[in-house]
Amino acid sequence: FFINYSEQTKYMQKSHLDNKGKSKILFLFAVILGAITIPLSIPHFIGGHGIHIGIHIASIILGSFLSVVGAMTYLEYRTSRLLFVMGAFAAITTAEIVSTANFLLFFQESYIGMDSLLTHGLILLMLSLFSLGIFRTD
Repeated sequence: FFINYSEQTKYMQKSHLDNKGKSKILFLFAVILGAITIPLSIPHFIGGHGIHIGIHIASIILGSFLSVVGAMTYLEYRTSRLLFVMGAFAAITTAEIVSTANFLLFFQESYIGMDSLLTHGLILLMLSLFSLGIFRTD
Protein backbone atom coordinates (compact mmCIF):
# COMPACT_ATOMS: atom_id res chain seq x y z
CA PHE A 1 0.00 0.00 0.00
CA PHE A 2 2.59 2.52 1.02
CA ILE A 3 5.30 3.70 -1.36
CA ASN A 4 8.27 5.50 0.08
CA TYR A 5 8.98 9.00 -1.19
CA SER A 6 11.98 8.10 -3.38
CA GLU A 7 10.01 5.40 -5.22
CA GLN A 8 7.11 7.79 -5.67
CA THR A 9 9.32 10.53 -7.17
CA LYS A 10 10.96 8.02 -9.53
CA TYR A 11 7.48 7.08 -10.77
CA MET A 12 6.43 10.72 -11.09
CA GLN A 13 9.43 11.55 -13.26
CA LYS A 14 8.60 8.89 -15.86
CA SER A 15 6.19 10.48 -18.27
CA HIS A 16 4.54 8.68 -21.14
CA LEU A 17 5.51 11.58 -23.41
CA ASP A 18 9.03 10.95 -24.72
CA ASN A 19 11.43 13.46 -26.27
CA LYS A 20 10.36 12.52 -29.78
CA GLY A 21 6.74 13.32 -28.93
CA LYS A 22 7.75 16.59 -27.28
CA SER A 23 9.84 17.52 -30.32
CA LYS A 24 6.87 16.89 -32.58
CA ILE A 25 4.65 19.12 -30.43
CA LEU A 26 7.26 21.90 -30.41
CA PHE A 27 7.75 21.65 -34.19
CA LEU A 28 3.99 21.70 -34.76
CA PHE A 29 3.57 24.85 -32.67
CA ALA A 30 6.53 26.51 -34.38
CA VAL A 31 5.10 25.84 -37.83
CA ILE A 32 1.49 26.78 -37.03
CA LEU A 33 2.19 29.86 -34.92
CA GLY A 34 4.98 30.97 -37.25
CA ALA A 35 2.65 30.68 -40.24
CA ILE A 36 0.05 32.80 -38.43
CA THR A 37 2.27 35.50 -36.91
CA ILE A 38 5.13 35.96 -39.38
CA PRO A 39 2.97 37.31 -42.26
CA LEU A 40 1.35 39.78 -39.85
CA SER A 41 4.71 40.93 -38.57
CA ILE A 42 6.56 41.51 -41.87
CA PRO A 43 5.93 45.30 -41.76
CA HIS A 44 7.47 45.39 -38.27
CA PHE A 45 10.54 43.47 -39.42
CA ILE A 46 10.95 45.95 -42.28
CA GLY A 47 10.29 48.88 -39.93
CA GLY A 48 13.22 47.95 -37.70
CA HIS A 49 11.43 46.11 -34.88
CA GLY A 50 12.33 42.63 -36.07
CA ILE A 51 14.18 41.58 -32.94
CA HIS A 52 11.35 42.71 -30.70
CA ILE A 53 8.61 40.95 -32.67
CA GLY A 54 10.85 37.88 -33.08
CA ILE A 55 11.20 37.65 -29.30
CA HIS A 56 7.41 37.84 -28.95
CA ILE A 57 6.82 35.14 -31.56
CA ALA A 58 9.43 32.82 -30.03
CA SER A 59 7.93 33.39 -26.56
CA ILE A 60 4.45 32.54 -27.81
CA ILE A 61 5.72 29.35 -29.45
CA LEU A 62 7.65 28.18 -26.37
CA GLY A 63 4.90 29.26 -23.96
CA SER A 64 2.26 27.40 -25.97
CA PHE A 65 4.48 24.33 -26.07
CA LEU A 66 5.05 24.43 -22.32
CA SER A 67 1.35 25.00 -21.64
CA VAL A 68 0.32 21.99 -23.72
CA VAL A 69 3.01 19.73 -22.25
CA GLY A 70 1.98 20.99 -18.80
CA ALA A 71 -1.67 20.20 -19.53
CA MET A 72 -0.78 16.72 -20.80
CA THR A 73 1.36 16.06 -17.73
CA TYR A 74 -1.38 17.35 -15.44
CA LEU A 75 -3.94 15.07 -17.11
CA GLU A 76 -1.55 12.15 -16.60
CA TYR A 77 -0.77 12.71 -12.89
CA ARG A 78 -3.60 15.02 -11.66
CA THR A 79 -1.65 16.91 -8.99
CA SER A 80 -2.39 20.48 -8.00
CA ARG A 81 1.30 21.38 -8.37
CA LEU A 82 1.21 20.44 -12.06
CA LEU A 83 -2.04 22.37 -12.49
CA PHE A 84 -0.39 25.50 -11.08
CA VAL A 85 2.68 25.05 -13.30
CA MET A 86 0.48 24.65 -16.37
CA GLY A 87 -1.51 27.73 -15.29
CA ALA A 88 1.69 29.75 -14.91
CA PHE A 89 2.83 28.85 -18.43
CA ALA A 90 -0.62 29.63 -19.80
CA ALA A 91 -0.62 33.02 -18.05
CA ILE A 92 2.80 33.97 -19.44
CA THR A 93 1.74 32.83 -22.91
CA THR A 94 -1.50 34.82 -22.69
CA ALA A 95 0.45 37.93 -21.68
CA GLU A 96 2.78 37.48 -24.66
CA ILE A 97 -0.16 36.95 -27.02
CA VAL A 98 -1.89 40.12 -25.79
CA SER A 99 1.35 42.10 -26.00
CA THR A 100 2.04 40.81 -29.52
CA ALA A 101 -1.53 41.46 -30.67
CA ASN A 102 -1.24 45.02 -29.37
CA PHE A 103 2.12 45.40 -31.10
CA LEU A 104 0.79 44.08 -34.44
CA LEU A 105 -2.74 45.47 -34.42
CA PHE A 106 -2.26 48.69 -32.38
CA PHE A 107 -5.11 48.44 -29.85
CA GLN A 108 -3.31 50.82 -27.55
CA GLU A 109 -0.12 52.77 -28.10
CA SER A 110 2.80 50.99 -26.51
CA TYR A 111 6.34 52.00 -25.78
CA ILE A 112 9.04 50.08 -27.62
CA GLY A 113 12.34 50.69 -25.92
CA MET A 114 15.32 48.95 -24.47
CA ASP A 115 13.47 48.14 -21.23
CA SER A 116 10.66 46.45 -23.14
CA LEU A 117 13.16 44.52 -25.24
CA LEU A 118 15.06 43.45 -22.12
CA THR A 119 11.90 42.42 -20.26
CA HIS A 120 10.54 40.32 -23.09
CA GLY A 121 14.01 38.94 -23.77
CA LEU A 122 14.20 37.73 -20.16
CA ILE A 123 10.77 36.13 -20.49
CA LEU A 124 12.01 34.35 -23.62
CA LEU A 125 15.15 33.22 -21.75
CA MET A 126 13.02 31.85 -18.92
CA LEU A 127 10.74 29.97 -21.32
CA SER A 128 13.79 28.66 -23.20
CA LEU A 129 15.35 27.31 -20.01
CA PHE A 130 12.08 25.65 -18.99
CA SER A 131 11.82 24.11 -22.46
CA LEU A 132 15.36 22.77 -22.22
CA GLY A 133 14.45 21.31 -18.84
CA ILE A 134 11.48 19.50 -20.38
CA PHE A 135 13.82 17.67 -22.74
CA ARG A 136 16.34 16.66 -20.07
CA THR A 137 16.34 13.00 -19.13
CA ASP A 138 18.60 12.99 -16.05
